[in-house]
Amino acid sequence: MTSSKPKSSYVVKFASTEADQDLLQAVEQALSDQTYKSFSDLCKQALRLMLIPTETPVALPLLTVLEQQVMTLQLQLMQLEQRSKEAQAAHAPAQNYTELQQQVEQLTERVSWLEQKCATLEEPPTPASDAPDPLLSRLAPLLEDF
Repeated sequence: MTSSKPKSSYVVKFASTEADQDLLQAVEQALSDQTYKSFSDLCKQALRLMLIPTETPVALPLLTVLEQQVMTLQLQLMQLEQRSKEAQAAHAPAQNYTELQQQVEQLTERVSWLEQKCATLEEPPTPASDAPDPLLSRLAPLLEDF
């Protein structure tokens, strides 16, 4: 049931808040540009845009088609991700084998380098020359007498 009292006018009050004052300035600018005949026309147009749906029946099927295409693309993306994971899993053993081979080669090189270094350390020092030390030659008879 509708009320018997007709409502034909409403009052809009703008508070002193920054948001309301910004809105008031926008309203005054729109009225000064003479885009709308009156404040009433401006309010009616704003209310129409906000409250009355403007979607045309043609837009709904287009939206449905777009949604289906998005779902199809998402499905394809998931399939590609799955294939990528499977491909990585298939190549992982071969890649691990190659990495292990490289590590073995590096270790072999290090072992041979260490063996060479150890061999140079184990070589006996070159014997000193057999020339007698003159100081020892003089001290030797003294020690024998003692």
